[in-house]
Amino acid sequence: MADYREISQTYAHEAIKTCLALNSGAVGILLTQAGELRGQGLADDVSWASLFWTIGAALAAFCWFLGFLSTRYVDKSEREADRVGNLNMANLYHGIGFWVLLLSLVLFLIGAICIALALGMEVPATAT
Repeated sequence: MADYREISQTYAHEAIKTCLALNSGAVGILLTQAGELRGQGLADDVSWASLFWTIGAALAAFCWFLGFLSTRYVDKSEREADRVGNLNMANLYHGIGFWVLLLSLVLFLIGAICIALALGMEVPATAT
């Protein structure tokens, strides 16, 4: 029989790693092209994407901490008298972690949209 607690933990762990990889990878790729983008006059436009992706990566990493807190309260619920209170705290941290992770993914998408809009804009011709 499947252990659904273990399966859901695996999915959560992979989701956190995915959001962290998406956001931090996007920042890294953008930094490798920073000189070229600056030369094209797009530095200001793509700097917003970099900011969104950096915050998204930090939020994804923060989810690990929230997951740790949630797990600690589940452990405490099994050892201490205040079972319901500890489970409520575990659920609170779990819920916050879910929304923070979703925000990380949304920030990745916003950053990608910023890049798409910046690259789709016509660069004015230089005066000769």
